[in-house]
Amino acid sequence: MDLATVLPYLVQALGGAIGGNILGAVTRGGGGIVGRTIIGAVGGIGAAYAAGSVEAIGSAASTWSNLIEGENGVHLANLITGAAGGGVLGLIGGLLIRPRG
Repeated sequence: MDLATVLPYLVQALGGAIGGNILGAVTRGGGGIVGRTIIGAVGGIGAAYAAGSVEAIGSAASTWSNLIEGENGVHLANLITGAAGGGVLGLIGGLLIRPRG
């Protein structure tokens, strides 16, 4: 696999990790920073997969790519899609995974 094939997944995972950490920290749960990062990265890649499969999510993601022209617009759309998915899964993980004590 070359970098051009892996780069969209890396950007989506990065966006998901950021979104998952922010919304997971709001609820003070999610298994700490490592847990929220993993949950967010999985949510970011999952949201990007859903954007390819579900037409409503795909149309929203395609409008984000028009914010910047060129290849950077695609990366921005991947980052925002990943952050949205990671944020949703981070929020759910933060509510379900609570610290002991």
